[in-house]
Amino acid sequence: MRVPASFLYLTVSAYGIYWAHHMITRRHTTSTVAYWYLDLLLGALILGIGAILRWTRWRARTSWLPVVGSAMIAGYYLGATVVTLHRQSVGRIKATIPELGFALIPVFLVLLLLLLALVEKLRPELVEPPPHSFDRV
Repeated sequence: MRVPASFLYLTVSAYGIYWAHHMITRRHTTSTVAYWYLDLLLGALILGIGAILRWTRWRARTSWLPVVGSAMIAGYYLGATVVTLHRQSVGRIKATIPELGFALIPVFLVLLLLLLALVEKLRPELVEPPPHSFDRV
């Protein structure tokens, strides 16, 4: 389970870095929301570093990095969800329910990623079988 989770962490990290870079450099952002993208960028960098360090001997000492990184990314997505739903209710965004549902898919994926990171940190035996287990390959 360690290898697929690491690739999932790296994928979300790469997308977070791309999206933060895109929003910071290519869009005109106001100072009231610019810190959201810095939070996303920092969280994605921490998540990427944590994913890479999972394959090294420092795994035990850095197992909190995916939790912190995915929590920062989830914080960005939850804030963006609240703002989007508020704009929808006020009428500033014209989107149908299926369009909103499709836009919220990344939010659910990031929340699942945070859950995976928490389970991996707090209950590692559920993700990685013990060395004496017959399930271990």
